[in-house]
Amino acid sequence: MTPAERMADRIARNREIDKRVSQRVIPEKKATAASTAIASRQKSVRNALDKFQQIKATQGVDAASEFVRSRKTVAG
Repeated sequence: MTPAERMADRIARNREIDKRVSQRVIPEKKATAASTAIASRQKSVRNALDKFQQIKATQGVDAASEFVRSRKTVAG
């Protein structure tokens, strides 16, 4: 297969995948629950990032790094 043929084959496969994905119907409740969970995680990450930036500005990078390490031990 030439490089052009491989590229054409890959494009065709990707189009088939896109077509199958677009044909799937996600139930409304699952979509809403998933988006709510994602939004809450993103808010938590934004809050942590804001806190990190605040500590970094006031106390320095070492204190901000310690904040991140302490959150890792609590979370995981």
